[in-house]
Amino acid sequence: MQRTLAYGLLMIRAAGTTLEVSVLALLLAVIVGLVVGMIGTSGWKPAELLTRLYVELVRSVPLLVLVFFAYYAVPLATSLTVSPYMAATGALAVYGGAYMAEVVRSGIRSVGRGQWEAARALGLGYAGIMRLVVLPQAIRVMVPAGIGVFINLIKDSSVTSIIGFVELTQTAINIRNTVFSLDPIFFAGLLYFFICFGLSRAGRSIELRVRGREGG
Repeated sequence: MQRTLAYGLLMIRAAGTTLEVSVLALLLAVIVGLVVGMIGTSGWKPAELLTRLYVELVRSVPLLVLVFFAYYAVPLATSLTVSPYMAATGALAVYGGAYMAEVVRSGIRSVGRGQWEAARALGLGYAGIMRLVVLPQAIRVMVPAGIGVFINLIKDSSVTSIIGFVELTQTAINIRNTVFSLDPIFFAGLLYFFICFGLSRAGRSIELRVRGREGG
């Protein structure tokens, strides 16, 4: 019983590590998504082409390939020391950034053209229109979808165990190899479920509030 409790606490701490790296990756992905999404809707064709290339390339490549690239290729190309934590965070951020860029682009496109034209008539430039008119409205559309990206990052973080990053999945595997039981894998699945289900309900609640305000 005491050993089971110790393993349970170890897995809960590992779930905290999974959440930590996922939150950090999401913050970086939001920054990437905002920059790429805004450039992708700027109307400047060369910039839009580059942003589409980034989004389509990253979304077409398996996350596992990005993780291997971040952990093995980046150090070879730059002579930098990359820890499993850094590689996991960077790969998830790049991967999530492509999806966040689409979330941002969709949010910006949801704002009617009439409001863009009215803002231009007032003498506002692209940056001013984004800051004062578009983003305050678009963010209500972006938040629920952004939570969906966060949930996917949490689940996809399990892939990073392949480079030795000890998150929830890798911890469950290590414990399984010690106790020779599938119980740790089952417990890890429950932890993933409770985390992701809680976030999905939060996203649904936010979405309903946004719709309620728009309906009012």
